[in-house]
Amino acid sequence: MSDDSAARGKRPTAILVAGLVGFWPVLFILIMWALTQWGGAPGEFSLAPRETTRNVVVLIVALAATLVLDVGTVVVGVRALKRPFSRGRAVAGVVLAGVGALAILLLLGAGIALSIIFGRGGDGKLSLEERVKKCRSNQEKIAIMLGPEMWGFDHPDARPEDLKELDLSPEGDLVKPEDGPAYTTDPAVFDCPADDDEGDVDYAVSITPEGEIEVRCIDPAGIKEGHNP
Repeated sequence: MSDDSAARGKRPTAILVAGLVGFWPVLFILIMWALTQWGGAPGEFSLAPRETTRNVVVLIVALAATLVLDVGTVVVGVRALKRPFSRGRAVAGVVLAGVGALAILLLLGAGIALSIIFGRGGDGKLSLEERVKKCRSNQEKIAIMLGPEMWGFDHPDARPEDLKELDLSPEGDLVKPEDGPAYTTDPAVFDCPADDDEGDVDYAVSITPEGEIEVRCIDPAGIKEGHNP
């Protein structure tokens, strides 16, 4: 076999390998879906990372690089299909890369859709129903941050009463702690959507007789609108 023939024979294999590498977003989506379905009992499992900034940056860079790889693989693979050398591997690589690229676009589309759904309207205000939904979502997120997989994991000797003393303001102990990790980079989680003051404390913690963590809205406007379940 000549050197040129050997090179052409290796090209479909390289396309297949690139397609396999670019297929990881599909596996990522499937794994995340599986974790949301069978991740464990509420309060015992959380998909929220303890430090989100680095994770988000890494994910965005990885998706961008993979999208470039997928598009390049599809372009090179389509050209390789015109040659009869090992066409099956080239086809497999193109298909995998194409599916991977579609998965990335799906993730981006879902992110944009969620930001629109949960974002503010054109007049800068949420409807009453949207405010209630967002405030209850905030309560659930705060309860997860205080649970055994996050704040409770880092403070195993803490008493349940200690949770009531935490500063749950947007600049408080879970966002900008004096020591230890931050549990979110989104301070808006601690701001009731019906409240005009973005810096005060809008949520409080209570412990049920069963030992479960409950978070409730204590903002007067939020209470009046029925934000608490």
